[in-house]
Amino acid sequence: MSAGNTGVLISVVLAVGYITLAILVWSMVSAVYRKIRGRFRLNITGRWVVVTGCDSGIGLGLVTALSERGAKVVACCYTEAGAHGALAAGAAWAPHFDLTKDDAIREVAAQIHARSDGAVWSVVHAAGTVLPGFVDYQPINFYRDVMAVNFFAPVLLTQKLLSALRRCKGRVVLVSSVDGLVSLPGNAPYDASKFAIEAYADALRAELSFCDVFVSVINPATMRTPMAEAFFPAHRNTWQAMAKDDPGGDWQALWPESWLEQYVEKNTQQLRSIAEDPAAAVSDVVHAVTAAHPKLRYLSGRLAKTFFYALWLMPEAWSLRIKRLTVQPQPPRNSS
Repeated sequence: MSAGNTGVLISVVLAVGYITLAILVWSMVSAVYRKIRGRFRLNITGRWVVVTGCDSGIGLGLVTALSERGAKVVACCYTEAGAHGALAAGAAWAPHFDLTKDDAIREVAAQIHARSDGAVWSVVHAAGTVLPGFVDYQPINFYRDVMAVNFFAPVLLTQKLLSALRRCKGRVVLVSSVDGLVSLPGNAPYDASKFAIEAYADALRAELSFCDVFVSVINPATMRTPMAEAFFPAHRNTWQAMAKDDPGGDWQALWPESWLEQYVEKNTQQLRSIAEDPAAAVSDVVHAVTAAHPKLRYLSGRLAKTFFYALWLMPEAWSLRIKRLTVQPQPPRNSS
């Protein structure tokens, strides 16, 4: 190699080194800046915050956390017992109604406007439902039922509260899931609803930015909530519903009931070992509601920040192989 070529090579190596160093320094400075910036909190004493799904889990945890910070929490519940629990946790008002009923949502929204004098600081959509099962034995009405709670209800309630949110230049917080980033086998209706809410959040964020209303999305991993704990046993309900609708269907050869029992038992045990404290998601939602500079997205829990984040970014072919490994035990191969 000539001296001229050697000089060029050294210059290129030095340039790449300086660029890499600059990127690393910039990344570190940006991370520190975001950390410091995220510590600034707003005083939400006396501000109205609407939270759905307050019967249990993340929603009920938010009632306590936000009430302790002085917020007037409207805790939307499904049951009367849930409403009593939310009031005991500090809610200012706890209506109980069915989120699948559009008229009920409209009526509650009108009452929220009246109680808050048309000024709502934040709406947090924490309500959710899941009807697990593999696509072969998922009745079509299960997709509709899940979408009604997880997608259409947040869309309608947000729309009916927009004028109150604009008045406060407030916040919309949508509790999605890691399933809204990575769809997993055995949960297509739920995953589809979460992908839908992600798309809605993207559009809503851009549109409301003209009114200084901020939109955050929360992506929790599996949390120790009643919904998560009942997930794998609920596969039986879906299987039985399809068996009733299609008793002679060939889907039973691929997904026999004997296989289902093994699947439920094995994965219920595994879920208990990986489920995390819902306080992580509660903390992220509280930050989105109270921070002077909230994040666009919060990955809640260790698995959300590691395993699911990696699945989200990796090539789809790699992700597919990993998803196949999560179906344990696998269905009988001689029954495809």
